[in-house]
Amino acid sequence: MASLRAMRSWWRRAGTGRLCHGDRVDALAILHAAGFDIAHTFDAVALARQRGLGFLAGEARLGILIGNTRALWPPFTAALRDPALAAERDPLDHYTEQVIDAAFPGARLYYGHRRYAGAFLPLQRLAAATGLGALAPNHLVIHPIYGPWFALRAVAVVDGDPPAREPIPQPCCCDASCSIRFASAQQSKDWRDWLAVRDSCSLRTWRYSDEQIHYHYSRLFDPRSITRSGM
Repeated sequence: MASLRAMRSWWRRAGTGRLCHGDRVDALAILHAAGFDIAHTFDAVALARQRGLGFLAGEARLGILIGNTRALWPPFTAALRDPALAAERDPLDHYTEQVIDAAFPGARLYYGHRRYAGAFLPLQRLAAATGLGALAPNHLVIHPIYGPWFALRAVAVVDGDPPAREPIPQPCCCDASCSIRFASAQQSKDWRDWLAVRDSCSLRTWRYSDEQIHYHYSRLFDPRSITRSGM
């Protein structure tokens, strides 16, 4: 994950996506202030050679996988006081695009909630390939610190020198209950069964608040989002 110091002092000409003299944009600070506290850098050109990740190909090499933990909830609920945002069909998706568009003007951006060529992007596969987390038998990406309690929102591709990344070992020891609860949830229309899949992981320190869980799972719940980008 990128540090704030490592990503400060970016100079960008608006609309070009190239790093150059112009208005200073502290992209990571914008993301953090809005609750997107995951900005995982990787080599976009190298990953573009893998199956399903060809969308990353291009001249720009620095990829940034953007997501959030429970840190999203306070700034997002504050933003919902805006009647225009609250009236959106999907306020969180709209909020996500507003923030990330502002953080990376002119960059190539890909969003986990959008379809490209008729399909959602494999952000979970990207997270596993770049070492952000490891894919568990229940199809959730498990982070060494956050466990399954984070979501993948978008990818930005910009100019810059990427770090070397490798897949990581599984951070937790999944037992049979993980797979059993996942199989049960696939046959269920009750969001609580999908919550039980996530709750089966032993890494629970970063569990969302009950209010945040209820918002994601009951109001916005779509079983496809479990395998698309998480919640």
